[in-house]
Amino acid sequence: MALAILLPLIGIFSQYNISASFEFSNYTSSIIFFTIYQSLLSALLSIVVGSLLAFLLNTYNNFYFVKIIAQTQSILFVLPTIITIFGILSFYGNYFEIYGLTGILIGHVILNTPLVSRIIYQSLNDISPNEKMLSRQMGLKKISSFIASEWPIIKKNIPSLFVLITFICFVSFTPVLILGGGPKYSTLEVSIYYSVIFSNNFNAALNLLFFQLIICFSIYFIFFKNFRSQNFLIDDKRHIKTYFNLTLLNLFGLLILLLITLVIFSPILFIIVKGINKELLYILTSTYIWEAIYNTLIICFFSGIASIFIVYNLLVLTHKKTKISESLIYSLIIFSPAVMAVGYYILLFKLNLIYLPNIIIVIILNSFFVLPFTYNYLAPSFFRVIKENDDIANSLNLYGLSRFLTIDLPRLKKSLITAFCVSSILSASDLVVISFFGTNNLSTLTQTIYRLMGSYRINEAYSVSLILLIFCFIYFFLAHKILEKNKWNIH
Repeated sequence: MALAILLPLIGIFSQYNISASFEFSNYTSSIIFFTIYQSLLSALLSIVVGSLLAFLLNTYNNFYFVKIIAQTQSILFVLPTIITIFGILSFYGNYFEIYGLTGILIGHVILNTPLVSRIIYQSLNDISPNEKMLSRQMGLKKISSFIASEWPIIKKNIPSLFVLITFICFVSFTPVLILGGGPKYSTLEVSIYYSVIFSNNFNAALNLLFFQLIICFSIYFIFFKNFRSQNFLIDDKRHIKTYFNLTLLNLFGLLILLLITLVIFSPILFIIVKGINKELLYILTSTYIWEAIYNTLIICFFSGIASIFIVYNLLVLTHKKTKISESLIYSLIIFSPAVMAVGYYILLFKLNLIYLPNIIIVIILNSFFVLPFTYNYLAPSFFRVIKENDDIANSLNLYGLSRFLTIDLPRLKKSLITAFCVSSILSASDLVVISFFGTNNLSTLTQTIYRLMGSYRINEAYSVSLILLIFCFIYFFLAHKILEKNKWNIH
């Protein structure tokens, strides 16, 4: 784990003179300002929309379609980013100018609203039925009941969520690359990519990279030390009965709920509709699409396996010191995809220090970028199982691999499967790493979509986006079914 992080840093710092590259020009200052500005504004809008959606989902959770929305929104967060962004570009681009700050904000809000809503909705479900009943018995009005019950919970979640979303938007790549529309609306992450891939200017890339690292380190050490991990799946089985009266206010609330849902789901629905076109059959009979599917499958599978292996072993080594494991995992967010990719790119193609197939580099980097999410899915169950079974394992003298196979594996099966599937799908969506290391012989579905968009083969891009969407759903549910069907009886 440490070696994989150190290698790109070695490549970066051994190749260039830091003092000569560290220049703060007007161009650099404008990029830094826009990066911070768009990330803060994106986070603010995402928090507002996500909090409102969570409150409405919690308020009207007696309706079956509301429960479906609550469950389905979690899926949106793990779908490949390029599908959503392409849907936004195609759908909303028909109604107004989508390129620039407006498009970036829309993209970030649609991508991050499900995450914000899911976490706050989960927290709101912890409000006891007695508290809701007491509010009704006291005759509190809607606003008074909200201030007394829901607002304190929402307010408690806002600080950590705001920092998390700000960071996600700060290192965002695909939304800015596609919706930014040019250098004027470029961020540090995208500018680093342009400097290396198009200008071959490593000095400029390194200069921007240093500033990004400084800002990321600052955000982490100032804010993330108090960050608490959240589970990204809705797994609460408790249902609180709410009462619905047919009032104008309730009808207005339902209308707002449906409107927000339509906004965040419309890009995906648009891709599904437009993806079924006359080019689809041609693409399915093309060699390049099956090569892209194969490469995507290999990257997904091994990135998922690697991330599970790393997280589980880290949890085993640090389970008595949770702060250490969380600090190690979340410190990885400092090293954004562009930072790691540039480091490996320099190391492999400039210094020629090591020789590895590109697909191995892609798998390594992707597995590290999904570690925080793998950790979130696996850690809560791991700590519970360890706490419940430590005594019996010690009494039976079961340690290490023997304990894992005999005691922990059967009890962690569901969490391991979910963490593997989610980390695998997230690995399929990264465009930064594959843009640096992808070749004609190593092309993924995500990269294929971007190339088709760039060459204005829009109908083919729709069809490949649909194929990627179907690939993700088949992979997720088929892996779940196969792994859950296996009894895992290991003696």
